[in-house]
This record gives sequence, structure tokens and C-alpha cells, in this order.
Amino acid sequence: MHIVLIVILVIIIGGWYFSKTRKESSIRQCSYGNLKAYEILKNTTDYDLLRKQLSEAKTFEERYFYSVSISRLFPLEILERWSNEEPNSADALLCYGARLVQWSWDARGYGRGAQVSEKKWEIFFERLDKTRTVLMKCAEAMPSDPTPWAYMIIVSTWNSDDHDARASYFEEAVERDPYNWAAHMHMVIALSEKWGGDNEEMILFAEQASDTAPVGTDLPAILIKAYLEYWKYLDVFQDKPVEASAFIKAEEIQTKAGTAYLRSLGSEQHTETAVSIFARYNTSAWFWVVKDQERLKNDLNILNDKIEDIHWRWAGPEGELSEAREFANQS
Repeated sequence: MHIVLIVILVIIIGGWYFSKTRKESSIRQCSYGNLKAYEILKNTTDYDLLRKQLSEAKTFEERYFYSVSISRLFPLEILERWSNEEPNSADALLCYGARLVQWSWDARGYGRGAQVSEKKWEIFFERLDKTRTVLMKCAEAMPSDPTPWAYMIIVSTWNSDDHDARASYFEEAVERDPYNWAAHMHMVIALSEKWGGDNEEMILFAEQASDTAPVGTDLPAILIKAYLEYWKYLDVFQDKPVEASAFIKAEEIQTKAGTAYLRSLGSEQHTETAVSIFARYNTSAWFWVVKDQERLKNDLNILNDKIEDIHWRWAGPEGELSEAREFANQS
């Protein structure tokens, strides 16, 4: 009898420890190495700390960063309560809207469209409608902020809106901030073939944005994001590894990617922003894919403990970070 009780106790304690460890890991991943974001995600019983941080945000990049960081873990009901208690607060509406974006995606889940059930699609689109409503209220509450418009690009894309609609949200965002990383990053996705677009148009868009962005900003690196999307589409979605490899090895592509890097994160004039880390997740992934050891090592050294395998999920090579670190540090 005593042995049975001990076994049960061990199982309970083990389950508690595993749950706690997993939660801690998720908080670390979603805080992207930012201590303030980490503290916010550790204290989710109310929205006081989150509200304070948003009220102190000095840039649009910070507003996007903190809204992204809470979008997967912060309790939805608390954000809803905040938006109900302060219905005219752009901060409350932005955080609630960002969380609803992820909540919408959770209904669909990862996997290709053919693998998603009809019921999941129905819930997904219902949730997107609610998300759109909240983000539009946010845009009204702070007309100068491009962030809700940037989120609207991805909502519109997931909702299968036509490309004019997606482009209209992008135009609203860049009218407020011409070199907004989030808007351009979401527009790359909106133009991608996997979401009903054309990869050639996606590349052209990214090349133009990269070439015209000021040196030293994050935005020139958007071209590398587009290249990764194209490579991943060929390799994963079309199952054409030979074509995918040929694309990333092409001299023209490598030259343009290198130039984009030198005009952005690799520039001596580069100024670190709250969203630079998202750009560097993409550049580090690219340098691993193309096996550029020197630049990969540089990016990984800068990222240090602020990158984990999951951060390469959207870039392509998730699960290969340890191998990439070994490669980067080879003598």
C-alpha cells in the first residue's frame, strides 16, 4: 500500500515539475531574451505590469515587440477584461488584438490546408472576424500607430482576402511608418505563393523595399526573409530539394543577400531596435542554410542565449540550432 502511495506521489510531483519546467521554457522563448517581457509573462494574474510597459513604449517597434511577446501565453480573459475596462485604450486593444491573432491560428493549427478539418476552418474564420474588429478599434484609438495595420495584413492573408485588401492594410501601415519591419514582414507572407500569392512578386517587393530602405535600419534584411520563404516553399511545400538548393547557391542571390545584410544588421551604422532580434533570427537562419560560417558566427554571438530552436521555425531550419552552433565555432 505504501509503495502504491509513493508511486502516485512521484507521478504527481513529476507531472507538476514537468508542467512548471515547460511553462518556464515557453516564457523564456516568448520573451526573446528581454527581461521586461519575461517579467510580464511571469506575472499574468493581472495586466498592471503589461499596461505600464506599453505606456512607457517610446517607439512603434517597442509596441510591436511587446504585443508579439505576450501573444501566445498571456491569458486571453485578462486581456479581454482590460479592453472592456478601458475600451478606448489603444494599448489594451493592441495587446488583446495581438493575442487574438494567435488565438485564431490556434483554432486552425499547424499543417497544410488540406489537413485542416472543415470545423477547424469555420472556427478559424470566426475568430479572425473578431480579431479584425478589435484591431480596427485599436487603429481608431491611436491613428498614428502602424502596428494594428501591420497585424491586419496577416489577418487579411489568413482570411484569404484578395491581394488589394492585403495591400491596402500595408499602405495604411507604411503611411504611418515607411520602414516598418512588421508591416513589410507580414506583406512578404501575404505575397507568398503558399498564401495564394506569387513568389516572384514577393521577391520583387522585398528587393525594392530592401534597396530603398535607409542604411543602418533593420528593413534591408527583409530581402533575406523573402529568400528564406522562397527556399522553404521549394524545399518543403513543393518537395523540390534540388531546385531549393540551386536557388540559395545562386551567385546573384547570395550577392544580393550579402548586400542586404551589409546595409542592415551588418552595417556599422546599424541601430538596434526592439524588432532587430526578429530580423536577426532570419539572417542567422539564412547564413546557416547557405553555410556562411563567419556571418553565422557573428549573428549567433550577438543573439547569444536569446535564440532557441523554435525561433527558427518561421525561417525554416527549426531543430538545427545546435548543429549550426557547432559549425559556426569550427576552427
